[in-house]
Amino acid sequence: MHEAKRTLRFRPWITEEDTKAVVDALMSGNLVSPYGKYGKLLEEELTKYLNTRHALAVSSGTTALHLALRAIGVGPGDEVIVPAFTFLATASAVLHSNAVPVFADISLETLGLDSSSVESKISDRTRAIIVVHMAGMPAEMDELIKVAKEHNLYLIEDTAQALGAVYRGVKAGALGDLGTFSFYPTKTITSSEGGAVSTNSSELANRVRLLRSHGETGKYYYEELGYNYRMGELQAALAYSQLLRVEEIIRRKEAFAKTLTEELSRLDNDLLILPKPKPYVRHAWHIYQILLTSRVKAPRDKVVEELKAKGIEAVTVAYPIPLYRTPLFINKIGYGKGCPWSCPFYGREVKYEPLPNTEEATRRIFGILISPYFTEDDAVYAAKVIKDTLMALS
Repeated sequence: MHEAKRTLRFRPWITEEDTKAVVDALMSGNLVSPYGKYGKLLEEELTKYLNTRHALAVSSGTTALHLALRAIGVGPGDEVIVPAFTFLATASAVLHSNAVPVFADISLETLGLDSSSVESKISDRTRAIIVVHMAGMPAEMDELIKVAKEHNLYLIEDTAQALGAVYRGVKAGALGDLGTFSFYPTKTITSSEGGAVSTNSSELANRVRLLRSHGETGKYYYEELGYNYRMGELQAALAYSQLLRVEEIIRRKEAFAKTLTEELSRLDNDLLILPKPKPYVRHAWHIYQILLTSRVKAPRDKVVEELKAKGIEAVTVAYPIPLYRTPLFINKIGYGKGCPWSCPFYGREVKYEPLPNTEEATRRIFGILISPYFTEDDAVYAAKVIKDTLMALS
């Protein structure tokens, strides 16, 4: 007798407490953070959770990245090293700062920046490195911190997918000069739209605080050009309520990931490579990323298509193409269509070469976007569907 098909669809975990907090904020009449009660509570709680000196609520993960770059003074002619295996915002924030994103390769083990590739991309114009903790897995930070210090560069952590992740006892977002977070609905906690910037530097925190609110230092008194990057009080209320149970959210994701790993490890064919966090790392399990081996004859996209058809709607491809191959970078920015990619930018030519691990990852990786609602039984079911699909396509 066949088991009935399930549907695994991502949903954020919204509770009655979340609803009460949002209604309370709405009825207060003070709807703009950080001036309302919940904006302050969120920043205080996030500061405690990350064990940083400062955490500032902003309107999105993208604006968090832009503010981090502006806070350290990145501007025209500067270069910032970023991965090409990431969401657009990691690199577009550099463009919005009128600076040049320089793409470095990743490690296939962590999907984070590879320090040797980063070092090879450093020039006399490099100002910062943005490392992404991909899918909730912390990048190997020891070498990246070392490279940044040796070359006197700022290190920014794009922690959009990794709230609650830990590297050698330190929370992701507290390891570099600045950390940036997203509270988009698919992230560890959500505020619908929203984000945050963390730092241990009072100087950088003050810069972020100034720039997120029009550069205003007094009522209608503007010190410099800033932005309206504040978080709304309703969003702050939801994020604060969710942050109070962030550890339970992560535990639920961990339980699903643990069972999925156990079940997929029983696959008697070497068809896939599973995520393997090091003993000194805590994975936040935003996405359970799977790397297909060459023994899978079908294209990755065909595998994903089959999984979706069988009810695994939470399957995702993050990311299907390196950023340097997208129209934005090829056509709009002028990186060119040949190999190596190059562009005349601020009177000079910046060369871009295909990055082997990045190319491989974009061809072979798919993942399961883990919802806090998913159970261990769901993990067993997902593993069976994945195994049956891969066996049929191999």
